[in-house]
Amino acid sequence: MHTPNYIKKILIVVISFSSLAFAQKEIVAYYGGFRSAHNGYLVKDIEKKGLADKLTVINYAFATPIPDSTGNIIPKINSYFAYQEIYSAEMSIDGIADDSTQSLRGNFNQLIKLKKKYPNIKVLLSIGGWGGSKYFSDLALTPESREKFVNTCIDIFILGNLPVENNAGGKGSAKNVFDGFDLDWEFPISGGPEGTHYNSNDRENHTALFALFREKLNAIDPKLLLTAAVSARSWEFWKYNLNKDQEYLDWFNVMTYDYHGSWESRSGHHTNLLSSPEDTDSNRESLDYTVKYLLDSAGVANDKIVPGAAFYGKGWVEVNSVNFGLYQSGKTDTTRSRIRFENYLDFSDIIEEGYQYYWDDLAMAAWLYNPDVKKFWTYDDIRSVVLKARYVDAYNLRGLMFWAITGDDSMGTLVKSIYNRNMPDIEVLTDKANNILPAIEITEPKNHDNIVEGSNVIIITNAYDTDGSIVKVEFFVDGKPIGYNRIVPFSWAWFNVTPGKHEIKAVAIDNNGGTSISKLIEINVVGN
Repeated sequence: MHTPNYIKKILIVVISFSSLAFAQKEIVAYYGGFRSAHNGYLVKDIEKKGLADKLTVINYAFATPIPDSTGNIIPKINSYFAYQEIYSAEMSIDGIADDSTQSLRGNFNQLIKLKKKYPNIKVLLSIGGWGGSKYFSDLALTPESREKFVNTCIDIFILGNLPVENNAGGKGSAKNVFDGFDLDWEFPISGGPEGTHYNSNDRENHTALFALFREKLNAIDPKLLLTAAVSARSWEFWKYNLNKDQEYLDWFNVMTYDYHGSWESRSGHHTNLLSSPEDTDSNRESLDYTVKYLLDSAGVANDKIVPGAAFYGKGWVEVNSVNFGLYQSGKTDTTRSRIRFENYLDFSDIIEEGYQYYWDDLAMAAWLYNPDVKKFWTYDDIRSVVLKARYVDAYNLRGLMFWAITGDDSMGTLVKSIYNRNMPDIEVLTDKANNILPAIEITEPKNHDNIVEGSNVIIITNAYDTDGSIVKVEFFVDGKPIGYNRIVPFSWAWFNVTPGKHEIKAVAIDNNGGTSISKLIEINVVGN
């Protein structure tokens, strides 16, 4: 059974992030460039929130394939926001306003400035997306249509020859803004939203498109990147030549979210890390399930896989209060759009509205439920994104991506948690003379349990403090830290366990700085 624990309000006083020495992994942020900076998230905010030295790739979303006047499919962006809008000094990353006569303004100019200050960042143009894949099948249909589209993409976004509009653009104006492309064809073969074009040969044409992009990019610079956003649902993997496609791609951005959503009449986790046996869906998919399928069944290399985190939630209304709303019947609120989609930064307000926080130990996923109004939210929180980052390390994957950076809170907490593989830490008082030490025991796994090599071990504790509260539980395997948890319930996970005998312990720290160590749990990991 999962362990439903709740609190009326989550309050975290951030003092610092604990940072350990980890191998560099890709941290890929999708950035929506489709609306005015005046009403959105400035490129400047990436630096302002302390994230610029942590991201490795920014996927600027989206360019949309559409027919031109001659019927050829070409990439189209919102050119005003991309390179025509005039940024004030206050909006600009370097405090210098755009001049109305310069050829590159707007978001693209800000990205150039960001890259100059932080040369570790690569910027890719993401093409397509959920609402922009209508003509993908057409552009990939023939060698001629592919050649036209790829050449146009290269000319505009790599060579930088932007169309001249409103005294902006021109030859070479956007050179060095982009370091490659991310192709987000979301609905090959079977189609998607009404009007989406599709073809039975989409799979082969998709591969041919990757090959042509790779050939053209290599001719300019083999270091230019080519990635693809792909479905995370294993029953849709037949729509891709994944094993072949990886030859041309630097990695797949695997959309390991939206496993459940408003199209269903039952609540469930939409971005769960592990598969729960209590999930009512027959496939019981999860990030772990998807990654294992890619590795074991599709033959995709570890360093070609970048799974995703969701900086947004999905919700249902009229949800039964049984099981605190999880896996219960419900429906989408058609009168209030926010129940369908909400950013992480908004959840602090939602919690204030009477929602209770729960954590599913089996799925390693968070949810919110309001028993008074019977509304349910599923989302990624700081614990789940840290666990996903540690999962990436344990399975030696390429990195972690997320949609979208604009959904993070004002301090960039989710991005920083991914980068550090730890939750934000807090300062605690020290008053050990008058302090009763906390108590902690590990209830799962059991002492001397036999566990199969490569499994993910869920570590569950029973921890309490009689004269205060527990503020953190640290977890260790064979004396080495595997992370800490600051949110009730104090559970954790050890991923991809290695053969042999291992000792697990947990250390509880209370609000007065007192510490207690659990009894050691010895497990035996055997070969599969």
